[in-house]
Amino acid sequence: MKLLAVDDNPQILEVLPAIFKQANLPQVTLANSGANALAVLEDPDQHFDVLLLDIKMPQMDGIELCQRIRRMPQYRATPILMLTSVTDRDHIERAFAAGAHDYITKPFDVKDIVMRVRVAQRMVNRTPKVKTLDPGFVNYDTPEGVHPMRLADPVRLARVDQLILPFSLGNYLSQLSRRRLEGCNIFAVRLPDVGMLYASAKTHEFASALTQVVQAIAGVVDCPRLLMAYQGNGTFVCITQCEEAPAWPEVEELVQDRLNEDARLLENGWPMGLNVAIGNPISPNASSNQRVKKTFDRAVERAVHREKNKSKQAFQTRQMAYDYDMEMQVS
Repeated sequence: MKLLAVDDNPQILEVLPAIFKQANLPQVTLANSGANALAVLEDPDQHFDVLLLDIKMPQMDGIELCQRIRRMPQYRATPILMLTSVTDRDHIERAFAAGAHDYITKPFDVKDIVMRVRVAQRMVNRTPKVKTLDPGFVNYDTPEGVHPMRLADPVRLARVDQLILPFSLGNYLSQLSRRRLEGCNIFAVRLPDVGMLYASAKTHEFASALTQVVQAIAGVVDCPRLLMAYQGNGTFVCITQCEEAPAWPEVEELVQDRLNEDARLLENGWPMGLNVAIGNPISPNASSNQRVKKTFDRAVERAVHREKNKSKQAFQTRQMAYDYDMEMQVS
């Protein structure tokens, strides 16, 4: 495993090779600035398996460096871990939004930093490569319903910073301290008609629809520390940390209003038909070992329950309308 560590602190650059050599990870290349790191990464004879970037650096900080790295095709999926002593929440959220997979706080715990590097590499190796969809990339030769990913697959969306990978969202949640869990809300959003959209849309139209949903959620849940992940099958999981929590259950109605106001048609003339079912938010599980899976599963269950209730209500409304029409015909 080849590592690249970027930090402007010479003491950090001195200690990291010793840490990784002790863990039998001796292939560590060092860079003391973002500019030097980009020069190393652009070398066609070099390729790195894991990148460690300090967040606080002069001229080009680690967040900007992360954004630039993610534009490089050969490093779009490479694990990036941020090194930080920063306690400001915004830096960490911005790092994840820029494409980071995880973060490590200074001063380092030797076992923790090695473990997180190994876990990041292992998870990326085990996880199929996630497709990046770009609503601006139009391929007119591709027929409707033919996509580079399955309906159940998670995806990235080009130029949508608040949407990150499920793996990264889980890392973010798992590292929140008990103090930071206060005011943290997790909720899920479901698209009940996503199967029809997937079958009738072209890939750029499907990407545009998902982007529209993300923008509607972000516009209503107006919180700078909002992060989302698309899990596939029309399911989004969202994490907010706001001083004032959004009003529930009005959030669903407001998101739906935005989608209705910006209702779009597919190239074949069919409406996108973007409807949402949003579950009530939950607080994360306090146990860091079980927090991610249990919390995400509970949030999705609430959204699925909400989806079923909406479907039942819609059926009852149609039935009442039908019964009324029959009565009018008889009379």
